[in-house]
Amino acid sequence: MIRVAEVVWWWAAAVGVWLLTLSSVTWQELVVAAACGLPAAVAAPAGRRAVGGCWRPRPGWIRWAATLPPSILADTARVFWTALRHARDERPPGRVREVPLPHEAPEPVAAARRALATIALSSTPGTYVVDDDPERHRLVVHSLSESTSPTEKAITR
Repeated sequence: MIRVAEVVWWWAAAVGVWLLTLSSVTWQELVVAAACGLPAAVAAPAGRRAVGGCWRPRPGWIRWAATLPPSILADTARVFWTALRHARDERPPGRVREVPLPHEAPEPVAAARRALATIALSSTPGTYVVDDDPERHRLVVHSLSESTSPTEKAITR
């Protein structure tokens, strides 16, 4: 039963991502999304097992979603401002820095935090995760901002 639930979850995620990329949803697109999402959903658990993936997210991490809209708005403005300001500048804008993560135990919880933090931080247009370092409990990010975003602050708590 758990395996079926996992396939259904992956199928819903695949269909959801497909539909999010559309400007309008028609019944034909819905049928194609469902048909294409099913093979991906069937293969996903095998892929997860092959890499030894096991996540145990904490329910409190859902609050990160509330910090995304202000971070996305600020980063969008920052991207446009950087494009205008650095149009003729040869130096690349932004910098690479480390984002410390709290120590989590057991490892499936720490792995879930790293993965979901990577998704949340990379969801904003001015920041993306370059690397993660599980031993030092940190993410390496490239950011256009010198300051920390609300999303970054929530993730590091």
